Amino acid sequence: MTVSAASSTRAGLVAVSAGAVLWGTTGVAVRIVHDRIGLAAVTIGWIRVLIAAVVVAAVLGRRAVPSAGAALRRHPVALVVAGIGFGAYQALYFLGVEDVGVSISTLVSLGIAPVALTIGTAVARRRLPSAGGLAVLALALLGLGLISLKPGGAVAPHPLVGVLASVASGLGYAAITAVSRGMSDEDPLLLTGVTSVVATVLLLPFALVAGLSLPRDATAGGWLVYIGVVPTVLAYWLFYRGLRSTVSEVAGVLTLLEPLTAAVAAALVLHESLSPAAVLGAVLMLVAVASLYVRRPEESVPELSESPPPP
Repeated sequence: MTVSAASSTRAGLVAVSAGAVLWGTTGVAVRIVHDRIGLAAVTIGWIRVLIAAVVVAAVLGRRAVPSAGAALRRHPVALVVAGIGFGAYQALYFLGVEDVGVSISTLVSLGIAPVALTIGTAVARRRLPSAGGLAVLALALLGLGLISLKPGGAVAPHPLVGVLASVASGLGYAAITAVSRGMSDEDPLLLTGVTSVVATVLLLPFALVAGLSLPRDATAGGWLVYIGVVPTVLAYWLFYRGLRSTVSEVAGVLTLLEPLTAAVAAALVLHESLSPAAVLGAVLMLVAVASLYVRRPEESVPELSESPPPP
């Protein structure tokens, strides 16, 4: 392995991790917006992707439309699938939260994604996952469970529907991770913009049903802009960039930093308490993630057969 390849691998791990940490700040921001103006979560999600699409278009300027058209010609199915998955997994997660509660929905949707990616990669390679990889995954999922399962949660009104929606959300997230990795030859910012446009169209009917209105509160508006720019444009740019040199199953484990960040942010900003079990879960997740950084770089580099076709 060359020094440049090892550096690229490390940079990919850092980029995916940073994106996941930024995603983890979304929950606190959504909570603040909802508390101030009562906007539904799915409506906030729609405004989020709308702002992201507008910001990317502004950054790309005149080349936005021709670049997007060229990317769609190169990846007509993958880009649309990624955009649909981007919007769908958010809508399904919101449905899961409403029907089975935040804790269970988070545990199921975020927990199933790295499992699905690990199984999918093993099938594609026709090779069983390594014992070390399975141990890291198990450790991360145990940590996720300890963080997510909070006592005293609300009663689930429709548990079966909620769990199924959460499973579908996790599978959708896993699918867009795998699909996006096959488009790693594209500009990460362009990928973010195109998928945001598709998600905006997909989520619009749900937002209209939930109640679509623009905020008049300056603080809420500022947080909405933050959600659209930081944990969406910047976070997905980092995520797509990191996928260029990070295999899908490793990226799936790294994205579990999102609920960890969310729990810590809620404790710091919203003054929510962290139980001893949640603290233990956080430690286990950090150990799992740290192991991905200290393992030999070649273990995280995609096999030659997984590399995307040249542009």
